[in-house]
Amino acid sequence: MEKIIIRKATIEDLVSIQKLNNSLFELEYKNFDDTLKKGWPFEKEGKEYFEYMINDEVVFVAQDKEKIVGYLAGSICEQISYVTETFAELDNMCIDDNYRRFGIGTLLINKFKEYCKEKNIQNIKVTASAKNDRAIQFYTKNGFEDYNVT
Repeated sequence: MEKIIIRKATIEDLVSIQKLNNSLFELEYKNFDDTLKKGWPFEKEGKEYFEYMINDEVVFVAQDKEKIVGYLAGSICEQISYVTETFAELDNMCIDDNYRRFGIGTLLINKFKEYCKEKNIQNIKVTASAKNDRAIQFYTKNGFEDYNVT
């Protein structure tokens, strides 16, 4: 593994992001949420979602040489009149199985935090399946705290 580069995604990265997201869907379906529609990232709505995220929100990719090995998709939430601070949401992220435990997820989160700071966003939220202990530990390690339990 060479030095991992974290950069903003372009539309040319779409298929790699869809493949990673589909592996995330399969993992979540198998272990935590069997209501997910496997294959959705490749359907019309899934493709349109990621095109929108790349073009109108923010997606960062982790690249090893020419291969996309991870991504993070995030969005800025519309400020609600009864809340005094602005929020962004880490909508979804996935690291290729072969590249996990090398700190790539933390690199992506740090890049998203930098982006939010530039946009004057005070808070970032993320949702994880309640039974997904590894994800919860990962997000806690990266500075997230329990806020809402659904």
